[in-house]
Amino acid sequence: MVSRVGVFIVIEGIDGAGKTLHSRGLCIQLHKRGFDVRYTAEPSNSFIGQLLREEFLYRRKAPPEVEALLFAADRFQHVKNEILPMLQQNSVIVSDRYYYASIAYQSAQGVDTEWIRCINSFAPKPDLAIYLDVPADVAMSRIRRNKSVMEKIEFERKVREIYLDLVKQNELIYVDGNKPVETVSREIFNLALEIVSKARSDSQE
Repeated sequence: MVSRVGVFIVIEGIDGAGKTLHSRGLCIQLHKRGFDVRYTAEPSNSFIGQLLREEFLYRRKAPPEVEALLFAADRFQHVKNEILPMLQQNSVIVSDRYYYASIAYQSAQGVDTEWIRCINSFAPKPDLAIYLDVPADVAMSRIRRNKSVMEKIEFERKVREIYLDLVKQNELIYVDGNKPVETVSREIFNLALEIVSKARSDSQE
């Protein structure tokens, strides 16, 4: 992969945790501080991402190994066409989901975690990866749109446990998403600002 100069931030969590709200909110706050910041998400806007959203998340259920491969293929496009070019432009990228979601959602269906890591080995490690934690019953109660094939409470509980294991392994930074929105937003902003400010300082030395 090409070397990078920007900052890459990821926000993860189960469905209904508030990832999109806080990812977009973080972009707004960082922009106000003068940073060139870009919002992105997975599944991406590639044709594979559209296939995942339109066909496999809402219409039919694919075998979890196929899901993992499709998400990895979409992620490859995402990294190549969006993430790396934006990093080369010295941008701050905030991604709503990344490869941790594949680890959580597909391994919760019995797919080997090391195999998932292997097929995503091309993906650059984020500078900051946040896990927004919300109990499954609370998260499900927040979803007002039609639920996807994966948005079932027992399954989301399994996914949450895997995310919490990733926190224990120091792959994700824990943020309690059950606190008031303003409190959560401030905590995420402070974590991000520390990373972004350090990167800016290092680039000026």
